[in-house]
Amino acid sequence: MENKGLVHEVFWLRCIACIAVTFGHGLQIGYEQYTDATQYHIVSYLLYMAVLFGVPVFVFISEFLLSNKYSLKVPSGFIKKRIKILVIPYIFMSIVYAFLDADTLNAENVFVEATKNIFLGHSTVYFVIIIFQFYVLHILSRRYLNQWSPKKVIPIALLVNIAYLSAFNFSEAPNHPFAVYFWDIGYYLFFVSWIFYFVLGYYCGKYYQSTLNFLRRYNKIIYLMPVITFGMILVMNKVFLLTQSSKRVDMLLFATSMIFLIMYVSSNFRNTPKIIMLISNYSFSIFLLNEFFFLIMLPIQPPAFLNILTYSIVAFFLSLVCSIIVAYLLNRFTFGKYLVGQTMKFKVRKVPKIKQSA
Repeated sequence: MENKGLVHEVFWLRCIACIAVTFGHGLQIGYEQYTDATQYHIVSYLLYMAVLFGVPVFVFISEFLLSNKYSLKVPSGFIKKRIKILVIPYIFMSIVYAFLDADTLNAENVFVEATKNIFLGHSTVYFVIIIFQFYVLHILSRRYLNQWSPKKVIPIALLVNIAYLSAFNFSEAPNHPFAVYFWDIGYYLFFVSWIFYFVLGYYCGKYYQSTLNFLRRYNKIIYLMPVITFGMILVMNKVFLLTQSSKRVDMLLFATSMIFLIMYVSSNFRNTPKIIMLISNYSFSIFLLNEFFFLIMLPIQPPAFLNILTYSIVAFFLSLVCSIIVAYLLNRFTFGKYLVGQTMKFKVRKVPKIKQSA
């Protein structure tokens, strides 16, 4: 596929976010296999916290691309096309995970689990629910976002996001089944949980060149911020014992710092490496499939020579490779993209190095 007009930093963002999400799942399965605490658990913990930015980056990318291409008008059939390429694979994989989640394999249990996965976000592919809300939000809000100043809207969105997440991060759920569900899962299925990434993605996509100029102007800070914000996360863990997830209030700053770092570093490459392009092209399928292979690995006893860290790395590579292979094979059939997601066919192309602004 011709790459003309594409933002090449997105390939890097998509690839690294995909690796982060998949490796995070690999570390989770490592924790389930190795319950006795060792020095390797400390390293695994630090790595797990460090890769939690993956889902926020995916959320950012979805709106970045929409704004970069459709800040003024979306094409006809926009929603219909995305139902085909996003919602149908989401439903299929939610049903697949229902078979793996069901206590006993009978029609009733599978139906209940599938319903929970599809409508209540109980599976790891809940991300699609948020992205589809962003599509609708983009259509409804682009006119206003084009009129408003990003210098005002971005800070307001950040404050709204902080207030919303804080309400759930720092409080206990009321003693009611619906409240317990909402405090556990429901709150982050609504776009408000991710509104800052939406607004940031919108303006970074619309003013892409200005964003790169900004990153180059403050490049030293761009390198420093991930370290500072990651330190904040570790402190928050120690003080508040927050849940280790991407839906934390402190993740807003860390994920943003990682987005800017990846964009800045990748903008200095004249061409996108093949491995980056490969993973980027298969990222949606990997996102849908990786947990499937981790769940298959879980009952298998790890070899004695592995520890939690090496096991997680091996499991990560196996899941990544298997996801790519299955996606490649199924996408050779016309129906494959409706099962495990459509793979992209962008190719490596040398791009001119962008000059730094004075």
